[in-house]
Amino acid sequence: MWESVVKICQDYPQILIFLSLAIGYAVGKLKYRGFSLGPTTCTLLAALVLGQMNVQIPPLLKTVSFALFIFGVGYKVGPHFFGALKKDGLNYIYISLVVAFAGLATAIVLGKLFHFDPGTTAGLLAGSMTESAAIGTAEGAIGQLAVSAAEKSTMVTNVAVAYAISYIFGTAGTIVFLKMIPRLWRIDLKKEAKKLEAAMSGTTDDKPELFSWSEQLELRAYEVTAKALNGKTVSQLEALFPGRVAVNRIKRGDAVIDTRPDTVIQTGDTVVISGGCHQFLKAPDIIGPEVDISDVTEMIGEVMKICVLNRDVAGRTLGELRKHPLAHGVFLRRITRQGHEIPITRDTVVHKCDILQLIGAKEDIDRAVKVLGYAERPTAVTDLVMIGLGIVLGTLLGLLDIHILKLPITLGVAGGVLVSGLVFGWLRSVHPTFGQVPSGAQWLITDLGLNFFIACVGLTAAVQAVQAFQTTGLSVFLAGIVLSILPIIFGLLFGRHILKMNPVLLLGAMTGARVITAALNSIVEEAESSTPTLGYIVPYAFSNVLITIWGTMIINIM
Repeated sequence: MWESVVKICQDYPQILIFLSLAIGYAVGKLKYRGFSLGPTTCTLLAALVLGQMNVQIPPLLKTVSFALFIFGVGYKVGPHFFGALKKDGLNYIYISLVVAFAGLATAIVLGKLFHFDPGTTAGLLAGSMTESAAIGTAEGAIGQLAVSAAEKSTMVTNVAVAYAISYIFGTAGTIVFLKMIPRLWRIDLKKEAKKLEAAMSGTTDDKPELFSWSEQLELRAYEVTAKALNGKTVSQLEALFPGRVAVNRIKRGDAVIDTRPDTVIQTGDTVVISGGCHQFLKAPDIIGPEVDISDVTEMIGEVMKICVLNRDVAGRTLGELRKHPLAHGVFLRRITRQGHEIPITRDTVVHKCDILQLIGAKEDIDRAVKVLGYAERPTAVTDLVMIGLGIVLGTLLGLLDIHILKLPITLGVAGGVLVSGLVFGWLRSVHPTFGQVPSGAQWLITDLGLNFFIACVGLTAAVQAVQAFQTTGLSVFLAGIVLSILPIIFGLLFGRHILKMNPVLLLGAMTGARVITAALNSIVEEAESSTPTLGYIVPYAFSNVLITIWGTMIINIM
């Protein structure tokens, strides 16, 4: 019976690939006190176990799945990668460089001390620095080495084994260590986050990040009976409320008037006002009695996600944009940057490719879209032409050799596809009419692409993995502890004492520089604030690129 099962799996290896994925994603969801191994590590471990059936995986499957993954990574971080080259992002770039180079140097030193081969050292780096993409670049570099096929196979196996061993502490240890930092610095992270929010909002309110743009909006109508409003303008009426409201319509007799800030209000008018529900508590005292809004107008409301592309908007604060004419009648509900929500404060700087979720009357939203950038309307269509051409061009770029001092320098196929993804992602932000890849499709090509590749790696390396675990398991684990922590220490000291960064933003930056989103979520929970996210984005974009390239460098250096 068992022999028949093994024979079927050997004849149809896709069974074990998808079984590894299913087990990996199922087990990866399990959490213990907020910690989980995640689908990538669990998929690799499942593949190493199932691969004891000694199946043969076509190399093309690994190549294609990794190409999709690495292109998707570049496409996602491209806009922020190039955008960070401006002055405002330099401190975060410095943090990324310090952590990435400290990680590279530490990995090489540990590799020499423990006498690891290049494959083990590369896997150690990938797991300890939690950068799965480095597995693919390392494996690609191994394929170019002038060694025997048996040596290449051994090194590829060692990459996977070292990654699996070191990733556990690379994730769990990093989360615990970063949560210890505020105590070691003797600071209250919650208080520091509130102080930062207050400084960015110009207020000491407990929730300054909401200032005047509320998530709970209402539309109401009032008859103007207050004599003090006769002859006042729309902007003067709006200023009488404690928070932000917008006069959207005025009914005068049988005519319905579209309003402007200088539109004059008369006694007997009916005004339609939008704003947060708590703003209307004093409305009858300010204006007059509330009336049935259906007697005034049927306004069509809309909720729209808008990608910021306008150069005149990017780089400005929300406080500045609040005073812009485009803000009249529209309310900000949420801002996300690379899929992470960031705080809404007066001094929050809007970056290119930020997604603003606005709510308001349809005509006001349409006006805002024209000023801000591109409306992210729901779509299931993916520009496969761009993805196909991008991977082709990236592959060709990776094949190029440049000789410097008679030494051949090459990006490798993985590096070339990554650069191609960065460029196409940036071009998409400049010209949003092409290259559409919806968020669901982005997840599919990156997450599934990576874990499909990881499953293939695990199944291929499984037979040799048992011996590798026995011979280097303990030394790799100990080396992984050092490599997980040391670059963080360098980054924290540099950011704290050289750059003089705010501790909340610095901790967020460290989670990005170490490419560990789970640690960011932990810091956000600890601070009870989304402000650490502001420091996360740029280091995450740069470290994704740098540490991925390190996989190739370690193979060639060691």
